[in-house]
Amino acid sequence: MGNDGAPVVSPVLKKKRGGLELTLSTEERDLLRALQTELRALYEAGPDDADPIRSRLFPRAYLDPTAEDAEREWRELVHPELVRDRMAALDQLLASLEPTPGARGRIVLTLEGESIDALLSVLNDARLALGTRLGVTDDIDDDELYPDHPLAPEIAVYSWLTYLEGLLVDTLLGDMPD
Repeated sequence: MGNDGAPVVSPVLKKKRGGLELTLSTEERDLLRALQTELRALYEAGPDDADPIRSRLFPRAYLDPTAEDAEREWRELVHPELVRDRMAALDQLLASLEPTPGARGRIVLTLEGESIDALLSVLNDARLALGTRLGVTDDIDDDELYPDHPLAPEIAVYSWLTYLEGLLVDTLLGDMPD
């Protein structure tokens, strides 16, 4: 996958005064836009939806099945705020995806404060959702990354999300990759 024949290079992340500068390919930016659209649909579904992905994104507060009244009260009090915060993160991410053109078809995103938090939140939720859909319980086995695997595109996206989230966390913690 490239842009006008240029090879796609992994995302580049640099610390800048007061924030981060993330360089992505246009394909990577488009993937983030598509993921935010899919997450928005998941967030907008009703809180009683039995979808396992929604259950992963919005887990029960009370594991005791006899505590249904407490669980219902908790959801009534907290769920709308959780959805509102996640929708705000999606909006923040979408706004930050308006890039500064970079060299060779790459784009540069300037991230500060809330936009960094929003990106981490969206990446985490996208990984949880996709990981649930794929049935991921541990690290992806290299054998699953072969191009002829029936879920190769989804596994590649999951691996990329994992890489980008790890890169962000390591950078924020000061452990710049070589």
